[in-house]
Amino acid sequence: MSFLKRKHVFWAALPVLLAVLLVLLFFSGPRIKIDETLHPVTLSAQLDAYLQQSEAPFRDVTPGSEKKIIWANEPGQQTPVALVYLHGFSATRQEVSPLCEHLAQQMGANLFLTRFKGHGRPGTALAEASVNDWVNDTHEALLLGRRLGKKTVLVAVSTGASLATWAAVQQQYPELAALILISPNYGLANPQGQMLGWPWGAQLAKLLLGPERIWQPTNAEEARFWTWHYPVQALMPMMGVVQLVQAQNLQKITVPTLLIYAPQDTVVSPLAIERAFSRLGSAKKELWAFRQAEDPSQHILAGQIKSPQATPLVQAKIQAFLRRVLSGKNS
Repeated sequence: MSFLKRKHVFWAALPVLLAVLLVLLFFSGPRIKIDETLHPVTLSAQLDAYLQQSEAPFRDVTPGSEKKIIWANEPGQQTPVALVYLHGFSATRQEVSPLCEHLAQQMGANLFLTRFKGHGRPGTALAEASVNDWVNDTHEALLLGRRLGKKTVLVAVSTGASLATWAAVQQQYPELAALILISPNYGLANPQGQMLGWPWGAQLAKLLLGPERIWQPTNAEEARFWTWHYPVQALMPMMGVVQLVQAQNLQKITVPTLLIYAPQDTVVSPLAIERAFSRLGSAKKELWAFRQAEDPSQHILAGQIKSPQATPLVQAKIQAFLRRVLSGKNS
């Protein structure tokens, strides 16, 4: 082949070579780290003191957001059933309050309300959390539930419900008696959110969204108990949790499950919720499409702050479901 012909072939092939290199560069880019490693948890005899000690280093936690046990009777006294609550991304235990408090009171159950790492603090703290941090917060919550009750009912919202789903798949919490999943985050409503999980997702997010995410609370209590101004980097572990739960075999979930969602949810994908529900392995499962929440986003379906009028309706539904499944009666 002459020099001119070789030169012609080179220039003809160059665009293809560059395209291949760009594709390789893209897929070799940094991704969200998804680490499910669980760390040992040593709970002391005095659980209230344990929680106070674990929260003590974080002096900037908004009062009312810290991890808390609400005892049904005397502190330290186990109840037949304990409730454990996992809140959603950027929220706190006030998210659907007083839903869980009322449920626990009606059931005579101890209640543990967790705080995921980075939450209930200034926005910069939210960007310091990882998927592994939240997986271990979930693990700790369930171990506390084991101490609080002979059986555990896990109540969770949004990304907290994603983590609850992950925990149920692990099948290492035999005391888990029921799942109550509210607006679970199995995928974002905005398809463009999927880019967060791509290679270079963090860089793309900063490029397209800017360095910070800011949204406007609808009232003073929402401003107090949600983090509404934070680095865009904080979105990455949230999307990592979505990827984590999307990779799970949901057929392994055999505990009774009530899934409550709004078909018009603008935060998470209702279609992803419906598809995930169909894959749950539980023989006792119920999907409840709820359309009466006041939250404009149709995402927070109960609670004094965002959907106060809907709270008694959601509470009654959960109570009826738990009476049925905890008593052993068929659906």
